[in-house]
Amino acid sequence: MKEAKTIQELRKRIPDNQPVGFVPTMGALHEGHLSLVRAAKSRGLFTVASIFVNPTQFNDPKDFEKYPIDTNQDRAKLISAECDLLFLPSREVIYPEMGDKEKYIHDFGHLEQKFEGAFRPGHFRGVGQVVHILFEAVQPQVAFFGEKDFQQLQVIRRLVEMTNMEVEIVGMETVREEDGLAMSSRNRRLGPKEREESVLLYEVMQWARRALKNIPLEEMRAEVKARIDRSDTLRLEYFDIIDPKTFEPREDGEEGDYHVVIAAYAGEVRLIDNMKLG
Repeated sequence: MKEAKTIQELRKRIPDNQPVGFVPTMGALHEGHLSLVRAAKSRGLFTVASIFVNPTQFNDPKDFEKYPIDTNQDRAKLISAECDLLFLPSREVIYPEMGDKEKYIHDFGHLEQKFEGAFRPGHFRGVGQVVHILFEAVQPQVAFFGEKDFQQLQVIRRLVEMTNMEVEIVGMETVREEDGLAMSSRNRRLGPKEREESVLLYEVMQWARRALKNIPLEEMRAEVKARIDRSDTLRLEYFDIIDPKTFEPREDGEEGDYHVVIAAYAGEVRLIDNMKLG
């Protein structure tokens, strides 16, 4: 696996005659990330993964400071997944001279005002900013993202539409632990009790899927809140049943897809998840 730390090095190491698949990450890699790398490789793409912990998408400075970093372990995992090139830019490479907040500030409308956007002000503008910069640097034909960050995926699709970038965005199914917890870099910060109870997020989504056609939606929302509130460890931020295209809450009897989104704290660790209901 080749490596590059500057955009100049990056461009030199990407071949001219092969389409590029890109997997942007913030490191602390797990099987979910590696599944994206393998998906890119399976399509015959020259596969680039980046590791950059982006400061502009953290609304909580303490969360940024505590984000796990283990570049050597990440490098070994990418090699095992047969990644072709690792891009390891510094903050100065991504945000040269002008600072963090000057370039590519996009307005994603209602997408950045609901759920994750509401609870993490400025988060999606930071995501849109860094993804735009990374896409310009890597110039991929295809980019791969996990569906665990479901709202983020929609923001990135919107970014590509708004900027007319010729990048295919591929959303990959959430990779889960054996008990159903969505794999996340933050999971390694969970204590034993927090880890045990965090599976409740998956369990209430599974319950909602089974209950969809039998229980009114408002009752489902109330029941999920009650189940989370009974936990000694978890603190619910939001749970809702939405239209996955508009992110508007669903009402009983509406046609189309139904999707659940959920966020909760397990101790000090914030977890998010989502699931298609039907």
